[in-house]
Amino acid sequence: MRKTYQELEFKDAFMFAAVMSDAESCRGVLERILGIPIRKVMVHAEHVLFVNPETRGVRLDVYADDEHGTVYNVEMQTTDNKNLPKRSILKLLQTISRYYQGQMDMAALKTGEDFARLPQSIVIFICTFDPFGRERYRYTFVETCREDGELLEDGTCKIFLNTKGKIETGIGQELVRFLKWIGEPDAGKEKEENDLLITKLRTQITDLKKNRGMEENYMLFGEMLDEERRQGQKEGLKEGLQQGKMDILLKLLQEHKIDVKTAASIMGMNEDEFAKAVKECQEV
Repeated sequence: MRKTYQELEFKDAFMFAAVMSDAESCRGVLERILGIPIRKVMVHAEHVLFVNPETRGVRLDVYADDEHGTVYNVEMQTTDNKNLPKRSILKLLQTISRYYQGQMDMAALKTGEDFARLPQSIVIFICTFDPFGRERYRYTFVETCREDGELLEDGTCKIFLNTKGKIETGIGQELVRFLKWIGEPDAGKEKEENDLLITKLRTQITDLKKNRGMEENYMLFGEMLDEERRQGQKEGLKEGLQQGKMDILLKLLQEHKIDVKTAASIMGMNEDEFAKAVKECQEV
């Protein structure tokens, strides 16, 4: 069941995007994650809530760049499908990160520009589960040579953060505290009272919850998600029915009760298309 607007926390995608739309909050979060000072950040608000007009697909992520031209894409990941094998979850995250990296390059590179002008780009996933199962708070990936480990230095970097980490080696206590707060915002309040970033984010969330316009946007967002889910169910049902029909026709063909021409006609295909579809079914 979907949370009410008043129940939202920083780790909830809508509230995360709303908070990170503020340039100063976004800058503070990026500084905390990367451990480097960033003088200025520009958040591209049009990328925060993305609705595909054709598929009605909805996604919430944060797209920003800094004074050096470095481009950032930050997303909150809270879905840990325990029914999927670990490698399937990793494959999904890898696919999403590759997609974001490509989108960032396309957005940054104007038509006709040399690829050498591509800026440094960093994709960041904040996960409320351990995506790699190694108990680290942070996993950083850059392109390296498999044979000797030399860095490719192509300007790309992917960072996966884990709010349930245990190994604090190599990262600062500020980041550990921040990730623990994301995972359990009501725990350890005494330690967080002196954390200026967490205090700022808490205040911002409180103010956003008083904003009636934002609450209406959240309701609209929920309606779009419901519509997307309904469309997905319809498509899945349609594909299932088609597959079921194909299975029956293949059985009838094997029993010599119908010929290929008839089967193809039932599927709305010509014989060549039907033969190709049969081959694909057999390969699955």
